[in-house]
Amino acid sequence: MLAVLVSLLLLLEWSRQARPSRQVATGQGAVRGYRTPASSHYAYLGLPYATQSHRFKAPKPPRRWDGIFEASHRIKCPQPDGSGIEDCLVVNVFAPEFATAAPVLVFMHDGNFQNGWGPHRPPTRLLSQGIVVVTFNYRVGALGFLCLGIPGAPGNAGLTDQVSALYWVHRNIASFGGDPKDVTVYGVGAGAASIQLLIMSGATEGLFHKAILESGSALSPLSLSYDPLAIATDAAVSLGYKGETRQELLYFYKNLPTATIVNISNLFLPCVENKLATRHSILERDPYEILKSRDYHTVPILIAYSDAAGAKLEDELRNITFDPEAFIHVLPSNLHFDSETIKKRVSMTVKDFYLDGITTAENIYKDYAMYFNDVIYEYPIIKSAQLIAATNKFPVYLMKFSIEKLYGNSVPMNRSKNINEYLFDSELIEDHLVSSRLLTLWSNFIKMR
Repeated sequence: MLAVLVSLLLLLEWSRQARPSRQVATGQGAVRGYRTPASSHYAYLGLPYATQSHRFKAPKPPRRWDGIFEASHRIKCPQPDGSGIEDCLVVNVFAPEFATAAPVLVFMHDGNFQNGWGPHRPPTRLLSQGIVVVTFNYRVGALGFLCLGIPGAPGNAGLTDQVSALYWVHRNIASFGGDPKDVTVYGVGAGAASIQLLIMSGATEGLFHKAILESGSALSPLSLSYDPLAIATDAAVSLGYKGETRQELLYFYKNLPTATIVNISNLFLPCVENKLATRHSILERDPYEILKSRDYHTVPILIAYSDAAGAKLEDELRNITFDPEAFIHVLPSNLHFDSETIKKRVSMTVKDFYLDGITTAENIYKDYAMYFNDVIYEYPIIKSAQLIAATNKFPVYLMKFSIEKLYGNSVPMNRSKNINEYLFDSELIEDHLVSSRLLTLWSNFIKMR
């Protein structure tokens, strides 16, 4: 058995050494990436872009190293399924073999701010266009978005991770063949909402020059916490917390095991931070107010969305028992009412509009899904596009992607409604019509000067 294990290790080492590699100098030290089989690009996985010195706070600069860093580490931040590690602030760089001052695309993953990581799989279609692609991790759930309004947990640690990753790209991407003066950020879902929040913060000015926002908006009720202290307290009480002060609450969270903290069901989201006079403050006003005020960093923006969210919602809602009369409980959290009477009146008006008196189980699923899709996705996306277009000095494009428009009611199996999957998922490569159109649109925008 031992001989077999040794032979296997020797085979793996031989395989690693046999693959073509490339050494690159970064600000922390030399890194070695490897050429991906059957593709003319190099992958550099798991490069540290920052150091997480404290839970719930902004990260510190990355550590330096001697020797050569083997860039072949597939790292995730802690996930609800128990995978991942807290020392997770890394980027993955995919560079075409002969890239020189090439346009750069930085991808921000979805996961509703509760899960997800930077993909380790190379986006071969984008790479074939001569684009350097970067993916990265940021802290999610309570680890990334515990917001207590005190210096130990000011909130938005996950957003400060994103700023640090973009800063690392700005300083180092030229060594990989990318142009630091031509960086496009591409976010999906929570990633798209994050980009909007970063644009509003001013913390990323000069770090990226174009933005693609897919199926997400900072105006969505699922993009901002309006009572983060209550959310944190309720979650802690359910785990046995008995303290009273914010400092006691912080101490409780600091000492929770990773496996416990990532399985909290409460939604930890970005928040409007207290003015703590910290240099890492990201968001000090409501996003809607910022967009209306024109007080934000402007860049060319492509905004896109699809029907995928609504279809997914309908499937998820089938696992929930509905009380059609309880519509008041599903009104958006970012609405403010002068009284409970007005709130109830609004809820009944909205309920009548969407349910229209039809209460069969099948129609309730569809109507509720339509309501949630409008409130969480479609309206916030369109409204933010409208506000940005009215105040942005650069072009703003809005697109709705509908696979049904191409195939009618007979959509082939394995055809996604998510745009990013046609660019990143190799299993959809047979759909040449959709893939080529989206690839042309995206690459034209990324390469736009």
